[in-house]
Amino acid sequence: MVLPLCSVVSLHAQRSDEEGGFEVTSVTVNGNDHFSSGELLAQLVTRETPGFFNRFLYYSISDRLGRKREFFSFATFMEDIQRLHRYYGDRGFHEVQIDTSLEFSVEDNSVDIHFAINEGYRSIIDTLIFKGIVDVPEFVYEDMQSSPKLSSKDPFDRAMLDEEVLRVRKILWDAGYPNARFLRDSSSATHYASTRNYVVTIAFDIGRRYQWGDVSIKNELELARDDITPGIILRQLDYKVGDFYSSATRLSSEQNLNRVGIFDQVRIEAVASSNPDSCCYVMSNITVRPKDKHELAPELLISDENNAFNLGAGIGYSNRNFLGGARTFSTRLRFRTQTIDEFPDYFGIGTNAVSNIDLSFEMLQPYIFTNKIRGSWTFSLIRDKQIPYRQDIVRNKFGFTDRFADFTTGILEWSLERISLDRNPNYPDSSSDPETQAQIDKLRELEKQVQFNSIISFTITRDKTNDLFRPSQGFIHTLTIQESGLLPLLLGRAQTTRLPFTQYYGITLLGRWYFDLTDHRFSIFAMKLKAGYQDKYGESRADDSRAITYRYYAGGGGSVRGWKSRDLSATGDPLFGGNVACEGSFEIRTNILQSFRDDFLDKIWIVNFVDFGNVWGKLHDLSITDVAIAAGIGFRYDTFFGPFRLDYGFRVYNPAEPKGQQWIVDRQFFGQTLKEGIIQFGIGHAF
Repeated sequence: MVLPLCSVVSLHAQRSDEEGGFEVTSVTVNGNDHFSSGELLAQLVTRETPGFFNRFLYYSISDRLGRKREFFSFATFMEDIQRLHRYYGDRGFHEVQIDTSLEFSVEDNSVDIHFAINEGYRSIIDTLIFKGIVDVPEFVYEDMQSSPKLSSKDPFDRAMLDEEVLRVRKILWDAGYPNARFLRDSSSATHYASTRNYVVTIAFDIGRRYQWGDVSIKNELELARDDITPGIILRQLDYKVGDFYSSATRLSSEQNLNRVGIFDQVRIEAVASSNPDSCCYVMSNITVRPKDKHELAPELLISDENNAFNLGAGIGYSNRNFLGGARTFSTRLRFRTQTIDEFPDYFGIGTNAVSNIDLSFEMLQPYIFTNKIRGSWTFSLIRDKQIPYRQDIVRNKFGFTDRFADFTTGILEWSLERISLDRNPNYPDSSSDPETQAQIDKLRELEKQVQFNSIISFTITRDKTNDLFRPSQGFIHTLTIQESGLLPLLLGRAQTTRLPFTQYYGITLLGRWYFDLTDHRFSIFAMKLKAGYQDKYGESRADDSRAITYRYYAGGGGSVRGWKSRDLSATGDPLFGGNVACEGSFEIRTNILQSFRDDFLDKIWIVNFVDFGNVWGKLHDLSITDVAIAAGIGFRYDTFFGPFRLDYGFRVYNPAEPKGQQWIVDRQFFGQTLKEGIIQFGIGHAF
């Protein structure tokens, strides 16, 4: 029955006890053209009673799990109507009409609540006036006009108005006005009944324009490091004495110093006098806490390198500020294996071990021409054991990293390699599959000669995520271009001796996107798409030699999780990889125990995922029918270095199976699909 408000008051008075009240079975909204129902329902205190599972958790296990039953309160209901009026009013809907209906069921002790909304006219901003911003550089006005949060003729929105105030204030702070402040009492948003629109005035007191003044440096440690000179710190600053003050350069300078690698922590405090009679200089007080100059530390290694769970150990030595200039010299000896059960013969040529050991020497130079460019030199001795082969690699790599913009980084690397390969004598030396047989023949050729590689790669990354380890908003776009063989080709023409090398080019595109489906990181949708292509050029088109290390591989914890690492390929043997790659993933990450907020159980996440992809030998082999599909469920536990990951993936579509057995519906669900599922371990999210 639908009752008027007077009857509701009477009924509610008779049902004051919660368990004797009317349970809210539904809350619905219609007529809302500008805002979603979810957005409006989030403004209400009155909520629908939860489903059976949530009630079971709350009443039978813990009141910190699930949700309790929700009962109707007339006072709360009336306040909810006012909340909706305020919500609409703050967004320019001053003529909104909200009608309600309450349908009570005396038999079920329940009530259905409905809000019928007639939004009416939405006021716009007729005029937007900024007061107090005078005698400023022209670029300040240009920045104010560029990408405003709110401008004339836009619909009125009080929240966006607050964001516009913050945006303009930051522009002033970055233009040399550290004392600029918003004058709330002198600002106004006036609604005129005659036009039904707003005139908005935003007032600022910008104060004087300041310049950067003297720099003071303080060491937090009792014993000062004589080797850390002021010049090391000063050249990482993005400002100098006499430049106009900018909060952005203060922040970027602080980030530069924290990235150098020789400090535990750096803080830059800008001190500007608010006295109009004082000088117009901002003093910068820099406080540093240096790391130990020498560090020798053992390492326990747990990673998902090559999309598989790796366990290992190592030892490393670091010398910070090596020979001055904030350089860092380090050497590492590391061992990793995916086949712990092969102990102790991790590198026997005739075993099925998958292991790696490397000794590396690295020099990091944080300043090359400018503080935005960092350089590195790494010399490595590597023994890499895969099931079909074992290779010894001597690698010399030079790298340069440039920060192009606030969110954009470029990396240029040049690797020189000498590779010698031994084939596993117990690995099959023949196959009925022509593509696999060709790969085995190429492996024999690679075994006969030492290979020389000169590989130049350039990677550009645009990262606008909101968290390094646990992003919930934003995206990461990455483009990698590789070229191999140009330099040895040029050198070979100048000498009679020719070293065996391969010529190829490659391009890889990777995109990752993150969306918070709530406003408090409870449920996050994540998506990944990857595509890659490699091909030979020049004389290498007729040469069977090929750098196995740089091919594409599929399957594993960071790829299609229904297959093991390097266990998926549309053509040939998956262990030899391919030259064309295409894959993607979709995940829903849910912080199921977030309500506990106990810094232990609230770190648990449940992940549902769908992966697809494959690798192919050549571009003309690419076919949509070869794209494998996997799905599954995962567990995450947040730590300070990223989440610990455990995934169980099963195959939804396996293109390698005969027709009639490829799809999950063609196979026994328990006896085949779930039984053949793969468990994946890792550190950090899959992407």
